[in-house]
Amino acid sequence: MSYLIWFSSHNKYDELKIIELKSLLETFGYYCNISLNGEELNLKKNKYAGETYIKINKLKENVSIENIWENALSRSILIKGVIEIWGEGYTYNELLANLKAKNDLFESTLNNKKWCFHFHAYGKIINQEEKVKKMDMFNIYVEKYKNIDILNPHVQLAIFEEYDKESKGILNKIYFGKCIALRKFNPSLIYNKDNNKHACSSNKKECDNCNNDVNEKKKVENNNRKTWWAHYALNKRRILGPTTTDNELAFIMCNIAKIKKGDIVLDPFVGSGGLLIASSVFNAICIGNDIDIRLLKGYKLSYLNPRMKHKSNKKTIFENFKQYNLNSPEILVSDNSNPVWNFFHKPWVDAIVTDPPYGNRATVRMSIKTEIPPKTNKIENENLRHITNDSISNNYVDALQNNSNYIGNSEATDNIIVSNSVAEPSNNDKMSKVKSLINTKTVTYSCALAVKDLLTIASKTLVDNGMLVFLFPVQFETMQEEMEILKHEDLYLISYGMQEFTDYSGRLIVAMQRKPRIY
Repeated sequence: MSYLIWFSSHNKYDELKIIELKSLLETFGYYCNISLNGEELNLKKNKYAGETYIKINKLKENVSIENIWENALSRSILIKGVIEIWGEGYTYNELLANLKAKNDLFESTLNNKKWCFHFHAYGKIINQEEKVKKMDMFNIYVEKYKNIDILNPHVQLAIFEEYDKESKGILNKIYFGKCIALRKFNPSLIYNKDNNKHACSSNKKECDNCNNDVNEKKKVENNNRKTWWAHYALNKRRILGPTTTDNELAFIMCNIAKIKKGDIVLDPFVGSGGLLIASSVFNAICIGNDIDIRLLKGYKLSYLNPRMKHKSNKKTIFENFKQYNLNSPEILVSDNSNPVWNFFHKPWVDAIVTDPPYGNRATVRMSIKTEIPPKTNKIENENLRHITNDSISNNYVDALQNNSNYIGNSEATDNIIVSNSVAEPSNNDKMSKVKSLINTKTVTYSCALAVKDLLTIASKTLVDNGMLVFLFPVQFETMQEEMEILKHEDLYLISYGMQEFTDYSGRLIVAMQRKPRIY
């Protein structure tokens, strides 16, 4: 049996439709021969742009395919529906003749069940009168099934017409079949709808979460077409940060990473926690780290959502997890250029999903160690501060960026210590003042080096076949050269989809997979 996959129109993430579909099917145990766009990225001609569909064949006969499609669609951001194809043809006469041998399908599907038609046309607007005429053509097969219910059907029979995009009005093909799953008006496809109810032991009238949930419920009741992920939209979160991953993109990245219940997910650039919220919605065990404690603690950078009522002024990223009744992640303050993870242990991370900072609003930073002398005269201290903050930091970062042999662990950072050469303290003084002498500061370094560090962490911590999904900014003119950094001996490059920002720049949504280890 063949299936028609109906995609929604999404200008930002059209190139992610196929990889999200393939990843979700594999997540639920169904492997199919869906081909991606190919190795060469076509920036201007994406054949999956706009509202479109693809046809795939069933490979396994012993799989409960309907449950797999329903599970996949319940999590997908870019799929609108799945149709089981019963017949197809270039004309209605050809299609009707093709359905003559399918009477048993009509009997087993429609007998004693409420049903209706679902009509859709690609490339042309069909008025209601013409739709009814075309539906009536199938009366020879369905007229004996009288239990028709347009509002609450058990089964929907799909009629899909494909018109030529260039020559409007020319009918290319017609598909007929059973709707396995359609997102429109289908509450059963709302993912995790009952798992994030707020548990409140206080007076509900005084509870901010309860008040916000009531307002949200009223909005949902007034809008039946509301998608489940809109509940987690950035403008509905209690705490907002300066740069948070787009809500839809976060869920798409988690789908590509094949995250499922019980998986351990790591975000090495956790920031305001947007990607970990999406992972937690999928019931993953979340761990993250970031070098900037201000984001994690909410110092100056984070702020309260002005559209919501707030009983507390706490601005930590954990407040958003509490808002949705999600398990709080474990967060560390650490530097990815000098990882805190013990690489000699057995690999333990199922997926890494992250968005390395870049651009003017957020930069990648690394820490260096500087030692400040306990007592020097004022002139010496000023000179030392000038050397530490400017010369050493900038020269060190420049050396890293120009060093082609740099691996990624940045072990040289341990040796960057600025000391007073005038007087050397005794051993006792060193022991008593070692903590006060070491002052850790951060400096910026390139996004390319941050990606190298990320690939190193992924190769060491990911389990076999574990997924790494991250965002990688590129300039179109130098994109092929920049993508050379994605070649790693321990990782497969699975896919990369482009999201354009300007005519000359954009970012890749990169998916990589850990190669199985040979022991």
